[in-house]
Amino acid sequence: MSGYTPGRLSWRHLDQEQAQQLWDELIDWVEWFRGCYRLTDRIKGCWYRHPKMVEELTAAMSAHKVAYEQLGDSPVHSWSPGSWHYQVYQPFLQRLAANSDEFADCIDGRCEPPKVQVTLFAGVREWIAADIASRPTPVAAAVAATGSLQGSGSGSAGPAVIDAARMVDLIDSGDAEPVDPDDEFGPVSYDGHVWEWSDDTEGYERT
Repeated sequence: MSGYTPGRLSWRHLDQEQAQQLWDELIDWVEWFRGCYRLTDRIKGCWYRHPKMVEELTAAMSAHKVAYEQLGDSPVHSWSPGSWHYQVYQPFLQRLAANSDEFADCIDGRCEPPKVQVTLFAGVREWIAADIASRPTPVAAAVAATGSLQGSGSGSAGPAVIDAARMVDLIDSGDAEPVDPDDEFGPVSYDGHVWEWSDDTEGYERT
């Protein structure tokens, strides 16, 4: 995952040590939360077996700790405890009510979390390959957006690629001229260089 660094609350990316630490932290907080807010009927003791509830409760715990954390010597919290109750706790209760079937089959020590079979259709790699192939190359996209691609590393100030519309304008104005007037798509002389059409960049490249 280029450019993405998973945090310590991202369950699916944790190693053994990180998962152990987060489990300890989460169990301690959730058991306090269930007791303090009298949620033992809504959040059953088997919540840790339910991946959906683990994610929900991890998010609630994280927000709660931010709301109640004191930063340094300042008495000001980074986020209001009142905000946690209105923006996290209340919506959480609504989601619990809407998903009351999450614990429907859990009785006493018997727990059967709902299982969802996730199936990705066959041919996904081919579909993605076709999608990528239909898109312009990074160079072509830059040319389409700006009309040219600035050269890099050559010390020249002019563009390294000129799109077709711009080249036609240059020819019409007399600033550029075809090397072979009879070859409509042949090389073009412009700015002291010869430019040839490239299918890769979808423009005229300086040779």
